[in-house]
Amino acid sequence: MKTTETNYKAFIEEISDEVSEGILTQKDSVQILRADKPIYDNYCPIVDWYHDAYTMDEELNTPLEEMYLEEEFTKEEWEEMKQDQEALKKQYKEDFPKLTSITVKEVLTEMKQIQKLF
Repeated sequence: MKTTETNYKAFIEEISDEVSEGILTQKDSVQILRADKPIYDNYCPIVDWYHDAYTMDEELNTPLEEMYLEEEFTKEEWEEMKQDQEALKKQYKEDFPKLTSITVKEVLTEMKQIQKLF
């Protein structure tokens, strides 16, 4: 459970930061990916999360040139950003059939409660 506890701490910080920055609200939905196997009784931990499907579609299908000014980055940084976007697109496509939607409030509550147990 140590791995989940550590991941939950990072996930909680990540999602909470997005709420603080106004990117997400407590009522917004996010998509979560759960482990295939339960770790305790029937509880399958959250192993990753994504923004809602609409936001992910926009992020993954908008060319970098429309989101950023290429001249603000080195050639290496730009290539790395392109590779990162392609890797995320591939991972999201793989995870998509297993994703479920949940509100930000629900996901934060769940992770905080599980963290308290372990």
